[in-house]
Amino acid sequence: MVSKGLKTIVRKALRVAMPASEPAGAPAGAMGVRAEEPVLGHRPGIDKVVYGSAEFEACRDASNYTVHVGGREHRVFFFCGHPRSGTHWMDAVLKLHPKVWIDGEYRFESMHNALNDLTGKFWHAGSREPMRSAAKASFQRSVKEIIGASSANRPGALWLGDRTPRPVRVFVPGAPHFLIIRDPRDIVVSWAHQEFKNAGFNYTDGGFAAELGETRAAFLADPEFFKRNPERLLSNERWLRWLAGRWRRHLRVDLECLKKIDAGLIEEMPGVGAWNWQARVHVVRYENIHTDPEGQRRAMYAFLGVDPAEAGPLSAESRTRPTLATENPHGLFRKGAVGDWVAHFTPEVKAWFKDQANDTLVELGYEKDANW
Repeated sequence: MVSKGLKTIVRKALRVAMPASEPAGAPAGAMGVRAEEPVLGHRPGIDKVVYGSAEFEACRDASNYTVHVGGREHRVFFFCGHPRSGTHWMDAVLKLHPKVWIDGEYRFESMHNALNDLTGKFWHAGSREPMRSAAKASFQRSVKEIIGASSANRPGALWLGDRTPRPVRVFVPGAPHFLIIRDPRDIVVSWAHQEFKNAGFNYTDGGFAAELGETRAAFLADPEFFKRNPERLLSNERWLRWLAGRWRRHLRVDLECLKKIDAGLIEEMPGVGAWNWQARVHVVRYENIHTDPEGQRRAMYAFLGVDPAEAGPLSAESRTRPTLATENPHGLFRKGAVGDWVAHFTPEVKAWFKDQANDTLVELGYEKDANW
């Protein structure tokens, strides 16, 4: 049994990857529809798929993201995205290639927070040079070495990855990154199922037990509850706004990161010093993988420079085909469908979502305006 103290630590670490919900009074546009300026000015992953450049100095020097283990050379990469966007699915797809290995979520945000604390307070010796630069180099080296240890599971892999649902911040300059993006309405539906099942950190930290405890008990007793009562999944306004607001905050951080990465920015960060954002990011669209799984995975393998022809086939057994063969409402892999949100979005839910996150939905290209 997991101790209460350990659960608290895990929840605190997860908050780093999932920013807090915006306050209820956050600004919205006409008719209650949020309308802030786009972060990028184009639709990421539609108008542009690859961000950054192989010509950036940090990207040209592979030693920046290389680690040696047992006399073998390995390179590290990162797979990022919002929870319930398909990171587990893409983990399985990438691992079909013999030269690629991912061993789960490392949650390096915890180490990055510690680095910021160590170097960010003037009374800490680590805040002064040359100690500050040594701390930053130690953090990046540790990230590579920790990922490198996973090579024990596939010694012949050239690429070793971290698959953490987090914003696409660059922890190792030069390292390739993937960012998966999914229709947030489907994310909210999938996320709500998972939160009800596990009493997850949103359900717990948001104090939703009093409001939603009866609904959760019904779902735990009957996995088909939300299939028979789809309107109940998101019928609580505060619940829907909480989830949609957190999604929006996360994705706008992602978009800001893409902007910095595309510029190859070296940014002066408070307490840490010059931070190198030079990297390459391949944006993966969840819906595109459904419509063209072979073409999309070939592009991902090619982004890492490995031969797509060497990869194993997609299969139901490896959970790498689009959409699961059977739905499991209580499972980690629930359904994997596109457009499932339509069954759960009542007119009220649509209005709350538009008020909370429509601007980012439009920037990502899922709708043209608020008329959906």
